Amino acid sequence: MGILVILIILSFYGFAYHYKKNLLPRIKGARGEDEVSKKLNRLNKRAYIVLNDILLKFGDSSTQIDHVVICQSGIFVIETKNYKGWIHGHQNSEYWTKTIYRYKKKLRNPIKQNWVHVYALKDILAEFGFIEYFPVVVFAGVGKLMNVTSDLPVIKTKKLRKTIKKLNRTEYLSYDIMQEIADTILELNITDRKETKKHIKRVKRQVRVKKADEGGRTCPNCGGKLIIRGGKYGRFYGCLSFPKCRYTLKY
Repeated sequence: MGILVILIILSFYGFAYHYKKNLLPRIKGARGEDEVSKKLNRLNKRAYIVLNDILLKFGDSSTQIDHVVICQSGIFVIETKNYKGWIHGHQNSEYWTKTIYRYKKKLRNPIKQNWVHVYALKDILAEFGFIEYFPVVVFAGVGKLMNVTSDLPVIKTKKLRKTIKKLNRTEYLSYDIMQEIADTILELNITDRKETKKHIKRVKRQVRVKKADEGGRTCPNCGGKLIIRGGKYGRFYGCLSFPKCRYTLKY
């Protein structure tokens, strides 16, 4: 009986950890994207074409774009974030900061993330010649932009449609060309679930590797150097002091 209780408790804590680490961020992200999608759907259908949740091949990897809005002036590339707390950051910083009272957490710079999306679109739409791109970062939810410095729009959801209409000033693209651009993006959009899962795994691995690089690949247990090793289940970071120190980090 005692073993059964222990197994139940371990299962509960395992699920709680998985929920907090993996499921909760996805739920929050989906809520934020849904909030933005509803705002974009209120744009004039005769003047704007809205595409949501686009996954494109980019080089040897892939990139996921939250929202694309095609209009006469060009293409709005929208990155959506959904955080609580106060958001601080500069457009050229590698990381931004989220603060909730005394708690601080680093966030990847969403402006730099969004530029990757712009480059991916430029790559697949090269045949259309010059197109102006408008990168926009939108913060949904209750988070507040307290100290954000950027030449590009970093806004709350309520200002999104106003920002788009303000920047849509020229009549560069005809509606037929706008539709061709949308068709090209949708044709290359990856909808296969396996590919989507691969994309998520790639992103997580890139984050882990970047964290290891920023820490100088230093072992947190003994201070030794972390090096790439090969094992039964693939590559991983292992401590140079092995077997004295057995610390490992996923590659």
